[in-house]
Amino acid sequence: MTPEQKKLNLLGLAMRARQLVSGDELVEKAVKNGSVKLVVCAKDASVATLERYSGFCQRNNIPLNTEFTRDEISHAVGKSRTIVGLTNHGMIKTFLGY
Repeated sequence: MTPEQKKLNLLGLAMRARQLVSGDELVEKAVKNGSVKLVVCAKDASVATLERYSGFCQRNNIPLNTEFTRDEISHAVGKSRTIVGLTNHGMIKTFLGY
């Protein structure tokens, strides 16, 4: 299994474990209040969305991952999503370790 597939599987596991915030408004709110520690944004998201979350993440010292497409993220979490945020420190460490 490739590292990319392991990361996508981890996103699905986090969704089932309720350790994932998904959707633009919810992720933005979670970034601002500090509950999200890693943001995964689709590389094919709009330029405005990528710039906005890049700024949010830089200001709050949160890693931003843009290696997956909207379809890959949506398939992994089981919902149509462009952006998700991980809240569990152990899952984030594992995700970044792949």
